[in-house]
Formats: sequence, C-alpha cells, structure tokens
Amino acid sequence: MRFLPVCLDLSSGPVALVGSGEAAINKLRLLRAAHARVRWFPINADVAEEIVMAASGPGQLEVTLDDPLLADFSGSIAVVCAAGLGLDDKIAARVRAQHVPINVVDRTDLSTFIFPAIVDRGDVVVAIGTSGASPVLARRLRERIEALLPARLGDLAALIGRYRDKISAAKPKVSPRLFWQQVIDGPIADAALAGRLTEAEAALERAIDDARNARSQSKTATVALVGAGPGDPDLLTLRALQLMQDADIVFYDELVTAEILERVRRDCEHVFVGKRRGKPGIGQEELNQRLIAAARAGKRVVRLKSGDPFVFGRGGEEIEALRSAGVPVVVVPGVTAALGCAAEAGLPLTLRNEASRLTFITAHQAEDAAPIDWSGLGDRQTTVVVYMGLSAAAAVRDGLVAAGRDPATPAAVLACGTRQDSQAKVGRLADLPALAASVDDGPALLVVGDVVAHSTPWRAADLGRALVNVLDAA
Repeated sequence: MRFLPVCLDLSSGPVALVGSGEAAINKLRLLRAAHARVRWFPINADVAEEIVMAASGPGQLEVTLDDPLLADFSGSIAVVCAAGLGLDDKIAARVRAQHVPINVVDRTDLSTFIFPAIVDRGDVVVAIGTSGASPVLARRLRERIEALLPARLGDLAALIGRYRDKISAAKPKVSPRLFWQQVIDGPIADAALAGRLTEAEAALERAIDDARNARSQSKTATVALVGAGPGDPDLLTLRALQLMQDADIVFYDELVTAEILERVRRDCEHVFVGKRRGKPGIGQEELNQRLIAAARAGKRVVRLKSGDPFVFGRGGEEIEALRSAGVPVVVVPGVTAALGCAAEAGLPLTLRNEASRLTFITAHQAEDAAPIDWSGLGDRQTTVVVYMGLSAAAAVRDGLVAAGRDPATPAAVLACGTRQDSQAKVGRLADLPALAASVDDGPALLVVGDVVAHSTPWRAADLGRALVNVLDAA
C-alpha cells in the first residue's frame, strides 16, 4: 500500500487550487461539495465562465490572480494542482518545500496524496483507491459499492452521532458498544434506512431510557416482506438485495429461483415454504407463526416472495398477522410478473388511443375462473392479465368472449418470464387453451388485448408467416 487513506478535516484551513481547465473545475466542485474553503489560483485571467460554472456549492470560494509560483502555501491544509505541463512540476516543488500535502492531477509522481473514488452517504464516506494505477477500476468498484450501501446510511450515522453522548450519560448496564450493535442490527436501523426517521428516533430514545433503567429489551427483530421479482436476479431492487445480504433466515416460495437464492448471505438459513401442485404444503397460518417465532427469537427475517408481495402474493395476510403479534415489519416491493414478463416480450400493457385500462386478475385453478365477473372486461380498451391461469385458459376465453370480447383479439401466454427458459406464445383469444397447452409447465401469465399485436413475439410470427407466403408463392 503506497497511499494510506486518511480523512482530512476541511474546516481546519483553506485548500489551494491551481489551474482553470476541466480537471481543475471538477476538483473545485468536489472540494466545495465537501464544504471546503477554497483559494483558487486560475492563472488565466479570463475565467468568468468557469467561476459561474463552479459557483454553486456550500463551500467558500476565494479567487486570486496572484502568481502561484510566488504564493505562500504554508497556511493551506492541502494544495491541488492542475496547471498543466511545466507549471505542475514547479508548483509541486514549491509546495513540497513548504511541507504541505499536494495532489497534482494525473501525476502520482508529483503527488503526496491522491483523490480516491468516493461513495458519499453523508456522514458515511467510503474511499476506493488503486494508488493511481487504474482510476477506471476504482470507479467500477465504487459503482458496485454504491449498489450495496443503503441510500440513507448517512441518516442512520447522523442519528447515532446525535445520541452518542446520551447513551454514555445514561450509564447503561450493557456496554455502549453492545448497545449500538443492537441498534444497528435491529428495527431502529431498519426504520432509519427505510426513511422513517421520526419513528427511528423515538424508538432510539425509548431504547436509551430502557438501558438507563435496566429494563429488559425485547429481542424481537424485524420481518421484511421482500419482492423477488419474476425470476431474473438482476431485477432485484437494491433494498431487496441489502436485506437478503443481512438476513439470518429466509423463508422462500416455489417460484423463487435458485439464481435469486444465490444472492442471499451464504450462512443464512433457508426455509422452503412453497406449495407444489398436487402435493401438501405448509398452510398460511403455520407460515405466519413461523415468521413470528423467528422474529421473536431475534433473527433478522426475510420472507422472499416471487413478484411483488402485494400483488397476489398474500403479503396483505402476512403483514396483518405480524402486526397483530406486535412484530415490526417492512415491505420491499418487487417487479411484479406482469411488468417483468411484458417488458421482456416487448409488450406494452397500455398504449395511447388503444389500451387505456389495465386489469390484473387471478385464476389459480380452472374451477376458480368461472365465478369471476367478466362483465367489466369486455371493453376493447382494457388489457387483461391473468395470473396463475395456465390451467384455466379455456374458462378465461369463455368468460371474456361471453363478456363481449372478439374471439380474434390478440392473446399471449408468457411462461417463465425473465428466466433462461422463458417462452412466449401468441395467437388469438379463441386459441388461448391451445396456446396455454403449447408451453412447458411453470409460472405463466395470460395476456389478452390489442396491445399483444405490438409485442416482439407477434411481430416475429408475422414475419414468419410473410416468409412462408413468399416461399409458397415461389
């Protein structure tokens, strides 16, 4: 390690900046965003445009046209130089002679410190450096770390910072280190990271009061109902991935793919709670009790549900059970199957002047499809998406036709959407049972509406038919 990462207190003095090109302006913006007091030597007298470009920012800016080769930098806490060839070497030598840290942009040979790639979360800052060898690699690493760190991590750090002295003054029975560990790993941090800062602060004050009075604190942890999306792990939200990486136990269902489970923390306990067709499975009430028991044992629980928890995922039933038991719960939405599968197929579920309404229904079994009130779904402007309707395709067709839908309405069956084995079959409403029978068994959606004719599979089928016609004519 050539360059040791350090944190510089920019309130302790000015930072001198030399140069007026693009590199200098970029550093000026960075310094001002960090609340630095900058003394700028632009060298070029005609810098009105640059000053305007860099005018915004919380830091202070002093512009001087003095010759930096004659300047006294001894009062600066650091110097950043982007003056260009010739001047960079001379200024670096002068600054080094005055024993002030200097960074010469893109010249590690002249620098005594370098700028890392930065992940900024307010009071939490992560620096990634490669000793100047590969700035592009540092930026790529920053992008990956950005994706892992919650956006409100700085808010949590600031909240903890405001209460550090209070917990010390409270003289708790547990050590401050253990107290803060419980805060960071528990529902207080969950609330702060979810943006519920008022709730988090109130809970923190209660926790400090409990620690002061030596009252026992509940071990109950938070349960997260997390949408896993339709199957492609790259469609997981950042919040979902963060919770999966932090979980002690994950309850998952039949449709959560192995690729998604691979994103869960390695030493996390996996519990399958799905129901396979034709086989007995865990009941909803038993699942609710397992979630409650795991949370009360102090485990960080993730209930991983395919699609979105609140779209035919029984998330509403589970959140009610958890609330009734006094278990903290958060809900993380996922890309629901209709949106993910339609996007993969290039199928717009709504379209101006053609489809202004969108309806999601579920038909888990064939006998469940008949009682559905189809009367409001006969309008041509309505796109109908049927979840769990593969075995109910005939009942869906009959219901829609009886409601007034033209049997020639375009229809699609999207099976295993966004997964490697995804299939898309298109045709007419009249042929919906045959389309459903032509795909392999697995999760599937039925889509009925004129918008299906705009999908990629429909266009491919049209092209295929046109080619056959041409060959026949030949």
